[in-house]
Amino acid sequence: MRRLPATLALLAATVAVGTALLASTPATATLAAERETMPPPTTTTTTTTAPTTTTTTTTTPTVPPETIGELVDKAVNSVVPGTRVSVLAVDTDSDQPVASYDATTPMYTASVVKLLIAIDVLHSQNWAPDDATAATLEQMISYSDDDIADDLWDEDGGNSIVPRMASLIGLTGTQPPDDPTQWGEATMSAQDVVKTYQFIQDDIPAPAQDVLMTGMTKAAATAADGFQQYFGIPNGLPGSSWAIKQGWMLLMSTTVLDTTGMVGLGPTMPYAVAIMTELPAGTSWTAGTNAVTAGAAALKAAFVR
Repeated sequence: MRRLPATLALLAATVAVGTALLASTPATATLAAERETMPPPTTTTTTTTAPTTTTTTTTTPTVPPETIGELVDKAVNSVVPGTRVSVLAVDTDSDQPVASYDATTPMYTASVVKLLIAIDVLHSQNWAPDDATAATLEQMISYSDDDIADDLWDEDGGNSIVPRMASLIGLTGTQPPDDPTQWGEATMSAQDVVKTYQFIQDDIPAPAQDVLMTGMTKAAATAADGFQQYFGIPNGLPGSSWAIKQGWMLLMSTTVLDTTGMVGLGPTMPYAVAIMTELPAGTSWTAGTNAVTAGAAALKAAFVR
C-alpha cells in the first residue's frame, strides 16, 4: 500500500482533529439538541381566546334598557293616549335589566296581587302544600279566580298579607289597598313584581314553586270571570314561552291592565317581565288590551333568547 507524503498526512490529521473538536463543543451540541426538540413553527399559533369572547354577548342588551322602555311606553300610548306605564324586564341569568321605564312607581295590581296571596299560603305551609291547597292555588292563578282570592284574603289576614310578603321578598314599592276589602287595589311597582318572580325562581323550594309555575304556564285563555286574558305577553309575543299572571280592573278614576310573567323566545324563560298600566277612565277593554299588547310586542327587541 502507498503511504501519503508527510505533509499530506499531517494536513489530514489536523482536519480530522478539528472536525472531532467541532462536533464535541457545547455550542454545537446545544444547537443540535435545539434542532431536535424545536416544535414545528405552525403549532405556536393554535391558542386563541375566541370562546371566552363569544359567551358574554348573549346576555348583553344590544339596545339600552331605557330605550326599550320608552318604546313600550310609546307603543301603549299610540293606541290609548294618556296611559300611565311602568315597565321592567330583567334577564334573570345575568340579573341585568333589558327594558326599564318608570319602574319604581307604585301601580294598581288588580289580580297580580294573587301572587302574594298564593306565596303567603305556601309559606304558611312551610313550602310543602297538601294536594288540596296546591289544586286551589293553581286554580286561582291559572283562571285568576276571584272567589278563591276573596276566601284566602279573608282567611289569612287581609291587608296584613301584603306587608308580610313585602318583608319576606324584600319589596320596597308595595302597599296594601286603602280599602282592606279590595285586594285588587293593592299597589306594586314593576320593579317589585319582577323581584317577586325572581323570588319564585330562586328562593321558593320546588314543591311550592311548581304550584305557582303550573298555574302560570297553564293560564287559561278565558278567566273565571269570562275575561280574555291573553292580552299583553301572550298575544304580543307570539311563539314565545311564558308563565303569566295578568291583571285587569275598572275603577272610577282609571282602567287597570297589567301583563306580567316569565318569558323566553325559546323553550326556557329567562326574562322576568312586568308591564303595569293605568289607562284613562272609560277606556274600553278592547282598546286597553290592544294597547298593552302593543307594548308587549315592543319588548321583543330586548330579548335574545
